[in-house]
Amino acid sequence: MANRKRAAATDCIHAGEERHGKGNVPLTTPIAQTSVFVLPKFADLRRYAEGKSQDYLYSRYANPTVAAAEQKIAALEGAEACVATASGMAAFLCATLACCQAGDEIVSSLDIYGGTLKLMETVLARCGIKTRFVPFQDLDRIEKYINRRTRMMMIETPNNPTVRCIDLRQMCAVARKHKLTVLVDNTFATPILQQPLALGADLVYHSATKYLGGHSDVTAGALAGPKKWIDLARQVMIVTGGCLDPHAAYLLIRGMKTLEIRVQRACKNAHAIARFLSQHGKVSRVFYPGLPEDPFHALAIGQMRDAGMMVSFDIRGGMRAAEKFIDRLELWCLATTLGGVESTVSYPLLSSHVGLGRERLKMLGVSDGTIRLSVGIEDKDDLIGDLEQALERA
Repeated sequence: MANRKRAAATDCIHAGEERHGKGNVPLTTPIAQTSVFVLPKFADLRRYAEGKSQDYLYSRYANPTVAAAEQKIAALEGAEACVATASGMAAFLCATLACCQAGDEIVSSLDIYGGTLKLMETVLARCGIKTRFVPFQDLDRIEKYINRRTRMMMIETPNNPTVRCIDLRQMCAVARKHKLTVLVDNTFATPILQQPLALGADLVYHSATKYLGGHSDVTAGALAGPKKWIDLARQVMIVTGGCLDPHAAYLLIRGMKTLEIRVQRACKNAHAIARFLSQHGKVSRVFYPGLPEDPFHALAIGQMRDAGMMVSFDIRGGMRAAEKFIDRLELWCLATTLGGVESTVSYPLLSSHVGLGRERLKMLGVSDGTIRLSVGIEDKDDLIGDLEQALERA
């Protein structure tokens, strides 16, 4: 194996947890549930302070359980390094504060998670970092949003909640021309389906709460990329306190071991569900790049290994019909999250995109009839049957 690159399925299990050649060690990574580590001598503290020691000192700085999770994510993303954080939002904040300072600007696709958008417009704006948002229809002309103060390009693909895809190779080429750092939210695709770094991006981040954890029992984030950027981001994480708890890191490691097989099963389910919805009379539109008729189908198959596990659709009848449909579901759970083994349903207007104005929602393609499905790994016929009975009664 030394001369051959390992497959993702193997890295899901073994990366960050190498056991061969180590005697009498546990097969799973132990939880270093401690806030602090003991140093043997004063000289060890001196070496640490001088930057000459890799010893663990304090869990806000580093922790062996967290380090194992970071190494696994780095391997899956094909990255040199990774820093794990307390949430995806913390990972995004560490990335932006590592790359930008007061007076700098970010150019970002408008089609991003509502929470990220709000963080840019509130917290980053108060730090003197301005964001110029580019409507999806204007991405081909993104250069007109770039100026001498622009330092970073932010992209989310597929996006939340309409799963539109953005051409990463094209965007990264524009960024290189203007010497911008490219940050990509890869939460929806996961490194199993898409590796932004291989397509030209500089940094990739995740809400690891979602697919990487996969069991709806951990809140975490991760940022991966070159060591020079991750070292800077880690310092931001340390001083802002956005560290990941060791027990949460253990759960994240546990979840990633089954990441590939969960993604494969959920993708198959999502394809079947999207086909079903596209043929139902109460559905006016389906958002899923796995459908041949979807406008992003060719792009998705060109930069992803499959079309993903998220399916959104517009129900005829708007909010009233959406409410009836959601309340009549018996298997799908109403939850404002995604990426777990359980299938969940969400209503963006009252969750991820709450508070956004009508004009902005229109540009995002989100209506009062838009419903987002996070497809899990249950039996597809049971999932479709539940959707069918709820649609008939909506």
